[in-house]
Amino acid sequence: MAKAKTTAKSSKTRKKAAPAKPTKAAALAAYTMYGFDWLRADVRAFWAGVAARLKDGGMTGVPARLNWQSSESEQWRAPGLMLAQTCGYPLLKGETGPVRLVATPSYSAPFCEGAMYRSVVVVGAGTQVTSLMQLKGGVAAINKPTSHSGCNAFRRLVADYVVQSTAAPAANRDRAGGARFFGAVKITGSHKASLEAVAAGKADVAAIDAVSFHLISRHQPKLTDAVRILTATLPAPGLPLITASARADADLRLMRSALADTLGDAKLRPHLTALCITGFQVLDRAAYTPILAMEREAEDMGYPVLA
Repeated sequence: MAKAKTTAKSSKTRKKAAPAKPTKAAALAAYTMYGFDWLRADVRAFWAGVAARLKDGGMTGVPARLNWQSSESEQWRAPGLMLAQTCGYPLLKGETGPVRLVATPSYSAPFCEGAMYRSVVVVGAGTQVTSLMQLKGGVAAINKPTSHSGCNAFRRLVADYVVQSTAAPAANRDRAGGARFFGAVKITGSHKASLEAVAAGKADVAAIDAVSFHLISRHQPKLTDAVRILTATLPAPGLPLITASARADADLRLMRSALADTLGDAKLRPHLTALCITGFQVLDRAAYTPILAMEREAEDMGYPVLA
């Protein structure tokens, strides 16, 4: 009998693929809150000065260029966020995600004192308005509902006039059940657009961040001359510079030192002057509680929504 041939199957040893190493998020730096087009060269020079100091201090991965493409919310939530600026209202409402406060700039603009700022409430330059009460039933322009300077602080101011008004009938209440003061509220998308709406007569009133108003007035005086400051809102801490929540304490100290050091740099002085930056103060979250207090006070006065 023929013997059956036995064939052994060759087994190739396969190497197990090594687990992929987690990729480190690219670092991001931005300064867009007051980074108007005509100030971008100054912002870039300011960042170059900060970045050089961070590198000299041993920080790695410092971005050479600022990010102008990402939206503010994308900047705030970027895993590799090194430095960006936010408004105190979205910070406290959780819209920034978990971040660490680096420092709050001080600005040399009217209605600013130290790290505190206000909003200026503007009306058309040719109007005869002398009180917000005269604007009841008018059109208000806001940059966005999540803005402290353009909406939250303005709502708190208007709430005082809502209280002075007679009890509003159901027809004069907004969907949230609060009192309605204005006939309409237009969302413009930016402080500059709100100024343009008031200047063109498309809105009767708007609240403009005092720093934005000052920076715009120096570049486009015809625009700010077309409006008139009627009053100002209550003071609040200014817009803080933030970094990712995972940023180490040593990095945080280095960033604060780098920012402070730029103030004494003669080469950077013209750029800081153009940006109206005069200093940096380290504030904790508790310092920003007046912003939420304004929200609560307006709600308690029956005015939960600017309307």
